[in-house]
Amino acid sequence: MNPLRLAQIEMFCAVVEEGTVIAASRRLNCVASNVTARLKELELLVGQELFLREKGRLILTPEGRLFYRQALPVVSGAQSLTDLFAEGSPRGILNIGALDVALEGYLPKIVPDFLTACPGVELKMFLRPTYTLERMLADGEIDLALTDGPIVHPLMESRFAFREKLALAMPEGQKGARDGQHVFLFNTDCFYRRYFETWLERHGVSNAIIHTVESYDVILACVQAGLGISCVPHSIHSQVKRRRREGIVFTYPEDLKGSEVYFIWREPGLNDLGRRFLDHAPTHPDTHKK
Repeated sequence: MNPLRLAQIEMFCAVVEEGTVIAASRRLNCVASNVTARLKELELLVGQELFLREKGRLILTPEGRLFYRQALPVVSGAQSLTDLFAEGSPRGILNIGALDVALEGYLPKIVPDFLTACPGVELKMFLRPTYTLERMLADGEIDLALTDGPIVHPLMESRFAFREKLALAMPEGQKGARDGQHVFLFNTDCFYRRYFETWLERHGVSNAIIHTVESYDVILACVQAGLGISCVPHSIHSQVKRRRREGIVFTYPEDLKGSEVYFIWREPGLNDLGRRFLDHAPTHPDTHKK
């Protein structure tokens, strides 16, 4: 069965509302024979007579009345789609994925200004780890990512956003990382986990028991209880309440440098809404291929 065409439905509604084929053709700026042909096609497709034809008059059948009631939202919906971007202000759904450190300390400075300037934009922000963000970006699930960089990639481009320092979190009284001790970190798809594991190896810490805990509150509670150590991004550390810091020593070792966080998007270029979002972010002179 052939699908109904929007033009057929629009012509049917125009005839009902104008009363005659000629009046409907004037409204639609087409010849009357075209309207008549589309009405016959429509009746064949739905398998019902929608009009009674009496001496040049068209009278709606009971089936025609039902069809008209169902067709009205379709026609008005199509019209609203035509006018969706007519107002001139930016509209759309912008998907952005970000690391927790970006959502905590960086994006709160950007998002309110962006939404104030672009009230017609629906923003969807996703908290995801580094490697998941890169996969989502490659698959087109998000338009823009805020993640660790730069990483050289021929199909992606990036712009520096901010630098994130890492703090070593240890129980009070402990002087450094110990061989074989417990370590509390996020999952293996977290860049900081990989980074901290490498740091532990450089410091000769082997046989560590690494617990996967995707909650900084739980991680810090374990460190506070003297059960082990962790690394915490500065943006998270800076928001830890005083009572949660008791019994924990936070230090920033020179060789635990953290990472640079970048805006990343797919080539051949960032879409218009993504560019508008970047316009509200602090600029940096370095732009890299990722």
